[in-house]
Amino acid sequence: MKKLAILALALGFSSPAFAYLDPGSGSAIVSAIIGAVVAAGLVVKTYWYKFKSLFTRKKDTAADDPGRE
Repeated sequence: MKKLAILALALGFSSPAFAYLDPGSGSAIVSAIIGAVVAAGLVVKTYWYKFKSLFTRKKDTAADDPGRE
């Protein structure tokens, strides 16, 4: 409860920030967000295939094809 009161006081007495974001900054922020989402997707995909390979067996190609040695 004490932390909530401190947070409310801090937000209540904060002064406005007069900041300007130009279009270049906005596009940099958007591209960083898109890059983070794509990187997270690649990490999930990589570990998904590693996790999936724990439960599946590889086919023995030499046993499946009698002509191969």
